[in-house]
Amino acid sequence: MTLTETVLKLLLAVALGGLIGIERETSQKPAGLRTNILVCVGSAMLMILSDLILQKGGGSQGDLTRMAAAVITGMGFIGAGAIIQARGMIHGLTTASTLWVVAGLGLVVGAGFYLEAVIFTGLVILTLVLFLKLEGRLHRRAAVHFHLRMKDSAETLGSLRKLSIHLGVKIEDFHLRRDKDIAVVSFALTAPEDKEQEFSQSLGEIGDILEIKID
Repeated sequence: MTLTETVLKLLLAVALGGLIGIERETSQKPAGLRTNILVCVGSAMLMILSDLILQKGGGSQGDLTRMAAAVITGMGFIGAGAIIQARGMIHGLTTASTLWVVAGLGLVVGAGFYLEAVIFTGLVILTLVLFLKLEGRLHRRAAVHFHLRMKDSAETLGSLRKLSIHLGVKIEDFHLRRDKDIAVVSFALTAPEDKEQEFSQSLGEIGDILEIKID
């Protein structure tokens, strides 16, 4: 394997890992652009290293498969660290799965299967983008109405907006009424049950929200 081929493989790993990372970044996930690029290019480099060692007579053909297995096993531990359990709810399964898949993508690139790597990347992005919408429709519930009493400040309203964006839920029929230094906010939320629960729990962690009613 020439130096040029090695560089091209690493650049392809950066590009393909970056495409998946951009989707994760726009979805505001903790493992975003840089994380996915590093995982992909790191896996590719390890596969390239195995091939270089083999060419110099320092290993056997079986070392390639053992290196691939070691990378995937190691990513299992990293993925486990991306999963968070809070208040009886599990978060980060998709993030952990994506990191594991991106590690596999790096191995495919490092092994020299370029077309397969491009097709693989397309399928991963298709799954993350399109099937998210399908999943949302399958688990969609009737609108839940929230009624909040909070301190009337731009920061508190901004926190509410950031929370909805972070969880990917849509706030509708928003109404705001001010009473001295208190804001009374009502809105409807249509989201899957797990997102609704996470939204409700996160609202309770915003200190300036004084009262929450849900119907």
